Amino acid sequence: MPLKERLFQTLGKLEKAKALLGKVHPVAGMDGLFVVESESQPGKRYLVDLEAETCTCPAYAQGKTRPCKHQVAVVLSLWLREKRRAQVETRAAERPVA
Repeated sequence: MPLKERLFQTLGKLEKAKALLGKVHPVAGMDGLFVVESESQPGKRYLVDLEAETCTCPAYAQGKTRPCKHQVAVVLSLWLREKRRAQVETRAAERPVA
């Protein structure tokens, strides 16, 4: 598949993952495990395991897409959280000491 088509697929998956950002929840006491609410089926949830690199969604199970949009949503959520934390720390370090 040509590069342009592969990147279009990647960007489409990223766009779908962005829509899931408010639906990503870490599993308490279980590092690397996240529950992601389904975008299309209210009440349906998928388990993403970052260490095992798995997701319980049908697309992942059928091998249609890897990483799936749920995995991308989890990593995007973590990346954005880290980015915000770094910005806060940078601003705090730049404040003059009184």
